[in-house]
Amino acid sequence: ARDWSISRNRFWGNPIPVWKSDDGNHIEVIGSLEELEAKCGQKVTDLHKHFVDDLTWPSPDGKSTMRRIPDVLDCWFESGSMPYAQLHYPFENQEYFEKHFPADFICEGLDQTRGWFYTLTVLAAGLYEKPAFYNNITNGIVLTAEGKKMSKSERNYTDPMELINQYGADALRFALMSSAVVRAEDLKFSEEAVKDVLKGLLLPLWNAYSFFVTYANIDSYEPSATNHADLKNPMDQWIVSATARLVENATAAFDAYDIQKACSYFIPFLDELNNWYIRRSRRRFWRGENDEDKKQAYDTLYHALMTFIKVAAPVIPFTVEEIYQNLRSNELPESIHLCDYPVYREEERNFILEEQMALTQKAIALGRALRAAHTLKIRQPLSKLFLVDRNEHEREVLASMQESIAEELNVKSVSIEADETALITYRAKANFKLLGGKLGKDMKEVAALIQELDSKTIARILDGGVYPLHYSNGTIDLGVEEIIVQRSEIEGVKVINDGTLTVGFDTAMTEELLDEGLMRDLIRAIQNLRKESGFDVTDRIMITYEGDDKIHDVFTKFESIISDETLADEITSKPLGGEALQLQEYQVRLELKQV
Repeated sequence: ARDWSISRNRFWGNPIPVWKSDDGNHIEVIGSLEELEAKCGQKVTDLHKHFVDDLTWPSPDGKSTMRRIPDVLDCWFESGSMPYAQLHYPFENQEYFEKHFPADFICEGLDQTRGWFYTLTVLAAGLYEKPAFYNNITNGIVLTAEGKKMSKSERNYTDPMELINQYGADALRFALMSSAVVRAEDLKFSEEAVKDVLKGLLLPLWNAYSFFVTYANIDSYEPSATNHADLKNPMDQWIVSATARLVENATAAFDAYDIQKACSYFIPFLDELNNWYIRRSRRRFWRGENDEDKKQAYDTLYHALMTFIKVAAPVIPFTVEEIYQNLRSNELPESIHLCDYPVYREEERNFILEEQMALTQKAIALGRALRAAHTLKIRQPLSKLFLVDRNEHEREVLASMQESIAEELNVKSVSIEADETALITYRAKANFKLLGGKLGKDMKEVAALIQELDSKTIARILDGGVYPLHYSNGTIDLGVEEIIVQRSEIEGVKVINDGTLTVGFDTAMTEELLDEGLMRDLIRAIQNLRKESGFDVTDRIMITYEGDDKIHDVFTKFESIISDETLADEITSKPLGGEALQLQEYQVRLELKQV
């Protein structure tokens, strides 16, 4: 770095404490207020330039007068002196300063690289031969969505207070802290990023919290804890393990001052909590009886929620405080921000179960993506799901979880296979680029023979096998490099693949499957109407409907299931007025009354 001129010829600023004799033979640097008063012989109450400039005294040889030089300190010298000046060190707080210097971290914008970061470092190095800080969280510049500098005169940005009033401070805070702007990169900011936080983080968190509170109030649940070793349900064991993993990962990221990485763990955890744990466990909360399994479900969900809000407290402080105030028991600290940060406990981890659930979730995610790609709505049951995995251990895991997979993907049966022959037919072509130089004039004959290979032979080659192909002038070993494979779905089967896992559906429809799909659509319509009508989740109802023969047949055929799912004590049919609902190609009118 170039030499730094610390003096400025200005009026406002900290006067440089240097006095020089009029004849230039003597210079004195004053080190304290006490020293200055001793030199000038008067009480000093104001250190501004227009006061201290009047303070003089005879030079050491008595031949001249000592006067302060006219310059003031560069303001960045003052900023760089912050660690010492804020504590009035070395005149006070010596022990505190020595314990806390250097600072654990500082935080400022990238534009301070040649400003505050530099001056802090230069002064600390000059005074103590050490840095002024150990870590630096450096933010980039927040730009408009078009990448332009935000300008007050152009008003090319939304007032932050408008965003806070509309979406909440936590949404704006997380949108920034989870972005690359906290890693010294510029950010093209848009309001959509704040909206995404609402949809992806805050609403899912509130939904999980609301689910817990709703049923905890119904059952008069009092916060308690079940030791992780005593949990019997695999879903409880898994979410406790996933919660411990969240603590481990977020703590490591925060300790490394990697704010963006810490934030990256929040949304995936809430997705697991809502869309896997609560979704798979909700019937345990719905049950009327209060048994040990139900208590363990409550204890587990309470533990997961309380741990998450403590982990997320530094980033979304207002939302988690609101939740904490309703979940805390009297013996807990008054505020979540007075709680200890969660400590990682490896004994709560179940790595085998985490692996099993991850593979299960992958299979379900692929299945849902496949349904969406072919407009096969999840409420429509399908006859068969194929899971193909060449890894034997993974097949065993999928087999152990097939009941959950079948329920999530709404299929009647699951077939787990080691190869794709039940789903896919293979055709092979010769890799002319690779084989042409080796075979010369025999290339045409070998290419024709390769096209005649059957699916099973090609499958064995894809699995890493080698197939000896005999032709007129010899034999050539065929591996995956020598052939180009084309995959075709078997008629009526839809397939998707990711790595070693292939998922397929038999999409053939029967009258029974179609009826069950319509039944699920009816249940969804009734549940939506319950919600719109303002019924509590425990309210019993009477259902009256009007529809054509198919609607009547489905209500009759599935009356028991519909009653259980919608808490209906009675289902009757009669003419109704009002707007009809369109369910598939059928229309139905519904009326609900509270019992």
